[in-house]
Amino acid sequence: MSRSRAISLPLTALSLVFVLWGCAGSSGGKATVSRVPSLVPAASNPTVAMVGGRPITRHDVDSVLAAAPPSVREEYLDSPDQYKVLVERIAQQEMLYRAALKDGIDQDRGYLADVAAQKRSLLMKHYYQRTVQGQPALPDSAVRQYYDAHPTEFSMPGRVRVRHILVPTQARAREVVKKLRTASWDQVCPRYSTDKVTAQGGGLLGFVSSDGDQVPGVGNAPSIVAAAFKLKEGETSEPLKTPKGWHIIRVDQRAEAGRQSFANVQQDIRGRLEGERSEHFQETLLDSLKKAYGMVVFTDSIDAAMKPVLTPAQLFAKAQETPRAVDRIELFRQVVSEYPQDKSAVQAAFMIGFTYAEEMKNYPAARTAFQDFIKKYPTSDLVASANWMLENMEHSAPPPGVGPSDTLEIQTLPPRGSKGTTSKP
Repeated sequence: MSRSRAISLPLTALSLVFVLWGCAGSSGGKATVSRVPSLVPAASNPTVAMVGGRPITRHDVDSVLAAAPPSVREEYLDSPDQYKVLVERIAQQEMLYRAALKDGIDQDRGYLADVAAQKRSLLMKHYYQRTVQGQPALPDSAVRQYYDAHPTEFSMPGRVRVRHILVPTQARAREVVKKLRTASWDQVCPRYSTDKVTAQGGGLLGFVSSDGDQVPGVGNAPSIVAAAFKLKEGETSEPLKTPKGWHIIRVDQRAEAGRQSFANVQQDIRGRLEGERSEHFQETLLDSLKKAYGMVVFTDSIDAAMKPVLTPAQLFAKAQETPRAVDRIELFRQVVSEYPQDKSAVQAAFMIGFTYAEEMKNYPAARTAFQDFIKKYPTSDLVASANWMLENMEHSAPPPGVGPSDTLEIQTLPPRGSKGTTSKP
């Protein structure tokens, strides 16, 4: 056993225990903690560890290992040290589980929310699986029918496996052709070929295809491909020029263009058809559920939901920059409605009345707005300004320089006879 493998296995075991311990049939729920253990181990199921009076047995370890890859499982079972590590990990999980129960984690809101979310996900998963399982199996005849109806889809181009001897000059290539008349390819290739990667292996390049000009190890070489499909198996070519140099090629094997057999492609076809059927089934199922439960998607609300959420100050500033008074009032109302305790809401509430009075000359609406403002924010510094407006807005304009501001501070309106001051709400 290698050192790196031995080090990685405990990590694998820890992962296995985290994922599988809950479904291994050994420690699940409070019932595990409260059960009374038998301290007399069965001969076939010895107790390998004990945590808080609860025995951990061979069956517990086997349950965890059952879901491990065969190579990992065998290595644990063949190594007492690794088996002990796994037993320790399982015991540690039991300790963590008991400690969590003791600390009341099973009543923690975050834990319960996770459980609820997982329960919801599992319900959907099992509902869908059970519904899918109700479908009849895809018949073999459907797979064969698809194969017969799509002949060109399973056609294969011609393929030829080639070897080459690469030399730098045409004269050298002609010398190689002459040598091949009296010596075997395997004798000539390692002696003459300058392609050191393939020379000792008989110059093997691999397969070229009739639907392309690519040659493995050479690149784009239409002259080699064209020559290869003219040669019979075992024949060699005349010298061929490419950017790599001069080549003499030999054809080893030919596979003519044709249709793949049904046996070779039927599993691929079945997988494709089952995937398409599953997708169609899912669409049909969701359409039926949509009708049953009256699902509606509000596209206009989606547009609104995708807009960035403005802070109270940003929303107030947007209101101030809005040209139309009626639109500005709606934005001020939005600030008050959505952020009633923010200082921007205090200013926005005042500005509703101020806009009605100074820009729209709608004094009844302004009066109602100022009265609502005083009732909602009685301790604000702007109350004095609101009272001034209630008394004077129909008869005289505010003092010079008093009115809406470009900042979150606005100028308050003083009682009659006094000078204006600037204050925050």
